[in-house]
Amino acid sequence: MASSRINNNLSHRSAAYSAVLERTPESLETFRRFWREEGVKPLDKHGDTVLHFLASYGNVAAFTLLLKEGLVTNENLKLKNVNGDTALHEAARFGKERVAEIMLIREKELVFERNNLGETPLFVAAACGKKEVFTLLENFNSDCMMRRNDGCTILHAAVIGECYSLAIRILESYPDLAGKRNEKGKTALHLLAEKPESFRSGSSYTFKVLGSKPFIPLQIIGIIIYSCIPEYYKESLPDDSAEEPNNSAPNFKLNGSPFSKLILSNPWIKEIYDAKLRHTVALKLVGKLIRREGWSHYVHTEDTDFEGSQFGISPQKKNRVPDPLIQATRLGIIEVAQEILGIYPEAAYTSDENGRNILQIVVEKKHIFLYDYLMRSRIHKDRMLSDIDYEGNSIIHLAASLGSLPSTPPGVILQMMWDVLWFKRLKYDSFPSLWQLRNSSGKTALQVFEENHETIRENAEKTTKDLANCVLLVSVLIATINFAAVFTVPGGFEEESGNPVYLKNRHWEFDLLMVYLAGGLLSALFTMGTLLGIIFLRFDTEDFYAALPWKYAFTTIAMSSSSGFTILACCQAFIIERVVVSDYIPLVVLICVYVLMALVFMDTSYLIFDYMYYVIRYSLSYRGQKT
Repeated sequence: MASSRINNNLSHRSAAYSAVLERTPESLETFRRFWREEGVKPLDKHGDTVLHFLASYGNVAAFTLLLKEGLVTNENLKLKNVNGDTALHEAARFGKERVAEIMLIREKELVFERNNLGETPLFVAAACGKKEVFTLLENFNSDCMMRRNDGCTILHAAVIGECYSLAIRILESYPDLAGKRNEKGKTALHLLAEKPESFRSGSSYTFKVLGSKPFIPLQIIGIIIYSCIPEYYKESLPDDSAEEPNNSAPNFKLNGSPFSKLILSNPWIKEIYDAKLRHTVALKLVGKLIRREGWSHYVHTEDTDFEGSQFGISPQKKNRVPDPLIQATRLGIIEVAQEILGIYPEAAYTSDENGRNILQIVVEKKHIFLYDYLMRSRIHKDRMLSDIDYEGNSIIHLAASLGSLPSTPPGVILQMMWDVLWFKRLKYDSFPSLWQLRNSSGKTALQVFEENHETIRENAEKTTKDLANCVLLVSVLIATINFAAVFTVPGGFEEESGNPVYLKNRHWEFDLLMVYLAGGLLSALFTMGTLLGIIFLRFDTEDFYAALPWKYAFTTIAMSSSSGFTILACCQAFIIERVVVSDYIPLVVLICVYVLMALVFMDTSYLIFDYMYYVIRYSLSYRGQKT
């Protein structure tokens, strides 16, 4: 009997759950019967009642039925699950405006109910970016609804959930929230300055970070698509507008047309489109937050004890106010730094807990493009270049830090190259008086660099030699094939004269074949020479600056040329021997192969040529400074 009763209860609950989803007249009757028998008993391990499910799925008909027949009491509506959420919390979380309105007509006090985190339904709606529900709950505005237990406001919630268009709306309605801090002392601007993915500089959709994705040609296409999306931001979004991606996007000119809908049906293009929307509105929000919040309280620190702040001794700072500019600088968010410095230029002279200014932080984190911006800006760069932190480190000491190591073995070589280039660049940009300056540990910048890069230099040397040996084997094979093909030409040789058979009647095509074979052979021999030069390199730190990169670049070009000439020779041999029906077939195959090779060459060689570009660029700029 007990097991039968349990089975009946389970079947009733399954039927009730199905009734919540189906929304048919028959399901309403099933639901009414279940409610009379079971009431508000939890349906799952999370303590969700039928009312929670009705609110989550927005079943207006069932809610109306229960309230009309007087089956639901106010106490039922206030029941909470294990997380402390009421049915109104669930309606706010999933944007079920009509269900929320029905519950509020019955019991207005629901808006003040809090879950275990201290979140009101209004806070949940802000965190999830549900604009319609937020507008509805906003009518019951009260200061106690704006915060949760950790001090985060509804503006914090919208920023954390990346619901930036709703955050702008909240900021316009409640401007005082811009300066409100949570228990960690962070404002909404702090939180936004910790989200590099919300800005273009932190994404892969810019040519400045080309190579950050695995397949460079595909990344180039993505950047072009991103750049072609026209943007049009509206200061006031209409309430009846369609819900935007991630609930954080402005209106764009691309919206609305059938053609645009067809384009956006592609998931990859839709992802790029959503990223453009998010970046645009996030930048708009940054500007508004900076202007609303002000900057004076970041410039002045309270209860600062500078006693013992001589060279190498860090002053003790109490109750230090966090700085969004420092956060954005550490993460390399160029847009946030530009907005802050454009409005408050004096913010450039703030420093972190180690006594490092923003330029020193940029140098330590190796954010090349943010460094270029700061060096071109109106700030007093000479002062920032000459600053010394609390540990006695100059800006050159900080340039000697070890960059983030890539996971792929060839990346170790490039990492060493870039670190050497970065160190040299900062050495030339800084004052000569800092070159031999010793920090509090008694080390010069060069000593710090050699110490930090000892392991990575050894790994780069080993990786380079291993790669060179593998490529050398391939180049020898290509050279052998081309060398053998020169003396075993198609058609053979005449017995009397010893000349190739095809030399007489197909002279032009045969000469072209010889050119291809000679090109493949010479390119392979040149590849072997450059590879031997790499293998016998001393691999000193200085070699990673120019000697190894130039040999690396020449080897890449020569290896690609030898492979290309060999493929051309193969196709030309097919044409001479009439292996194919039409001469156009080898041409089509050749074009396809070369397009594929070009894509592979771009993907595998772009980073080294990008490095060479900066070596030449910085070398010319240094020479210009000296002359």
